Parts: sequence; structure tokens; C-alpha cells
Amino acid sequence: MKSKRQIIILLIVITLAQIITRIYLGDKKQYFHMDEAYSYGLMNYNKLNITDNEDFINTWHDKYYYKDYLEVNSDEILNIKPVYENQKNDVHPPFYYLLLRIISTCSINNFTKWTGIILNIIIFAISNIFIYLICKKLFKNQIFALIVCFINGFSLIALDSCLYIRMYELCNLNILIATYLHLKMYHQKDIKNFDMIFLMINLLIGGLTHYYYFVYVLVLYVISTISYIRKKEKQKLIRYQISIFISAIIYLCIFPYSISHILFGNRGITSGSSINIIIKFVGYMKIINDRFFNKLFLPLLVAIIILCWKKVKEKKLIDKQILFIVLPCIIYTATIIITSPYIETRYIIPIYSSIIISTVYLIKIYLNKFWDNKSTLFLITLLFLIILYSPKMTNTKLEFTYEQYNNIAKYIKEKQLPIIYIWNTENNRFLDDIYLFTLVDKSIILDYNQPAENIKQIIQENNTNFILICNEGIEETKLKQCISGNMQYKQRMNACDIYEVDI
Repeated sequence: MKSKRQIIILLIVITLAQIITRIYLGDKKQYFHMDEAYSYGLMNYNKLNITDNEDFINTWHDKYYYKDYLEVNSDEILNIKPVYENQKNDVHPPFYYLLLRIISTCSINNFTKWTGIILNIIIFAISNIFIYLICKKLFKNQIFALIVCFINGFSLIALDSCLYIRMYELCNLNILIATYLHLKMYHQKDIKNFDMIFLMINLLIGGLTHYYYFVYVLVLYVISTISYIRKKEKQKLIRYQISIFISAIIYLCIFPYSISHILFGNRGITSGSSINIIIKFVGYMKIINDRFFNKLFLPLLVAIIILCWKKVKEKKLIDKQILFIVLPCIIYTATIIITSPYIETRYIIPIYSSIIISTVYLIKIYLNKFWDNKSTLFLITLLFLIILYSPKMTNTKLEFTYEQYNNIAKYIKEKQLPIIYIWNTENNRFLDDIYLFTLVDKSIILDYNQPAENIKQIIQENNTNFILICNEGIEETKLKQCISGNMQYKQRMNACDIYEVDI
């Protein structure tokens, strides 16, 4: 056991090392997912989507037309109306966008990835504090708590979370705070006024950040309510229910549109998914194996079994506190398997820290049946150091740096050729590549569904070489009839193909 001052210093050192790592990786981020572009647009623009503009198609624009969607301009500093209005008309609550809007005022008239990344770094640093507090209660050991902070902060999923400019890192923090508060109240004889206020603030901010937060907290609510009833802690039960009720009323007064979003929105509980449940289950298990354990989960289990082979087994009880983390993770994972429209890493990010805490705890309990505390600490540290370092050996890339698109972005910026984008409106993924349009001085969007003669005329009016971008659903044979120049294929992007056309 270390002194409080030593522990604080160690936690600060670990967090600083993790922050420096995130800054280094942030510098390597080369491109953006369409939802990251949405993050900037929804906190800033005067409508949901730039594609809703009347002059969006068949009109030549400069790069500032597109940058206006992504950046806060000097005449918009005090106008935060889009933060609320755009989320009301979209499918997400507004709190994250408010924070992104605030931090984006540090780069007026300039779009930069660093506003979103720095916001996520700040959120992560706060998360580390709550991971330590939760693990200190759970493991009853300060060093184990620090080890979990280290493992969590350097895991692939945590690094990806920080680089993905969306609300998921903030949702992870909100879930950690909710977990800590419920663990704290579980051990107290009564719920203090401060805890009630802190809980209500957390419920409001969590619910105003992401709706999946409610899934996790609902399980915490059920566990806590049953616990207070079984222990006949009437006073705690009443104060807890009052906290929940008051926060629910305030929440609905602030953002009543959440009801329609959750129940009837295109991402709500009634929206469903076209992907088979079994396929989604396998997909998410693969994501957990890949992004949490760098594809080493099964070797990890084998290593643990070998380490405990033929050793004397002692009886070790699992602390009931772990239910406050394991059960919500299970229900949350089951929920996204059923409801998420896609199989993607981002949907598991809100509980990545909870999963890591649960995993390390359960491994620790098992190893403790065969090894003493010091040996268990050493073995867990060694096993997870191998997992954390293994991406270097396997050359595993982070998902959200999008380094595979670096060359095309540099190429387009250097060549400064006009961009002609053939847009299939039935597959609107334009925001996946809006960043490219902020790099050149001249571009135009053409509706693929308009007559081919119109497309051919506009292309012929451009008498210079140009960059051609075609999104999903474009028939190349029809397109080639409209282009007289030589088409050189450049790169496949997330939802389009890029060519250079020589006239």
C-alpha cells in the first residue's frame, strides 16, 4: 500500500503518459468518418445537413462553402441555437454538441480535428479518476486500481475512442460516474444530499449525451432498488427514488424530444435492424476480441489455465459489487446486438472501461484461487502488457486515424484540381468525403439521377483536368459516356471511388 500522495503522483504520471500518446496518435489522424463531420455540422450549421441547401447540386462552389458546415465563423460565436435545434430534428441529445461548440470557439474561422480530439482527451483524463475510484472500491487495493487505469488507457479501444470525434467517450465517462455513485451509495448507511445532487446531475448529463446511457443506468437502478428493498433500507430507497424522479422530470423539461427519438426515431427502439441477430452477436464478439484484446482473448484464457494447472485451489468469493458492472455490461451488449443498425466499434465504446474493469477483476479473482496477491498482480500486469504491446508486433492499425486515406488527401490538396462529384442521392454518404472539398478551390456536385446529357454538358464546360468522385450506386458505363477524357483510378474510399480525369 502506498501513501495517498504517492498514489496521486502515480495516477498523474500514468494519465500524462496516456495523454501524450493520444496527442501523438491524434497527429496521425488523417481523415474523418461521416458522423465526425456531422458532429461539427450539427453543433454549428443552420440546418441538419449541407446537402439540404438549395444550391448544393449543379453549382460550382469554393472550399469555404464546405468549411462553413464544419467550422464556427466569427459572426456565429454567440449563436448556439443550432446545438439545440439540430439535435431536436436529428436523433441525438444535445449536450456533447454543446461542449464541442464551446471548445470550437477556440478555432474561429478554422476547421481542425484538434478541437474534438482535445475535448476527448479532457474527458478521458476525468474518466481515469473514476476508473481509479471504482477499482479502489472493487479491488480494495490501490495498486490494482492503478494497473487497471494503465491497462484501460492504453488499450486499442480506448485510443480509438479518443480519436473518434463523437459523443461516445463522454458517454463512457457518464457511465463510469453512474457506476461509482451507485457503488458508493450501496455501501453508505444513507444517501447524502450531495450524493443525490451528484446523481441527478449525472443522470441529466448522461441522458443528454446519448440514449444508450439509459440502458446501462436502468440496470443499475434495478439492482440498487432490489438491494435497498431486500436490506429494508427504507430511507435510502425513498431518497434514491426521489433523485430518479426529479432528474427525469427536469430532463423531460429540458429535452422532451427524447421521447419521440427513443420511441419513434429512425434509430429508436422501433426502428429494428436488417442484420441477423446471430451475425450481429458474432460481429460484436469479434470487435471485443479485436479492439479490447488485439485478437488474443483465447490465448489469454489458455495462458490463465496453464498458469493455474495442477496448483492447489482455494475458495475465493466474488464480491457482489461486481454485479454493478457486469450485469449492466451484459444487458447493454445484448441491447446493441438487438437494436444497433450496424456492427461497429462505436456502439461498444460507451462501456469499454466497464468491460475492461470487469475482465481484469474476474481474472484477478480466478488467479487468486491459485496464486497469492503479489503473484496475481505480477501475472495480470504481464499478461496485459503483452496484449497492449502486441499491436506493435502485429502492426495493427487504429480504426479512427484513417491513415489509409492519407495519400489521397495529400494528393488532392497538392494537385488543386477541380472536383466533380457524381452523387447518387439514394445513398447519401457525402459527409464521408466532405473533408476533400475543403482542400480545393473549385468543386461541383452533380445529381446522378438527372439526364446524362446535363451531366455531360457540365463536365465538358470544365476544360481542365479534374478529380472525379463517384459514390455508391454509380454505373461506370453510363458515366464513361459523359466523359471524353482518360479516367485513372486512384482510390477506393469508405463509400465512393476516386478517379483523376485527363482532358
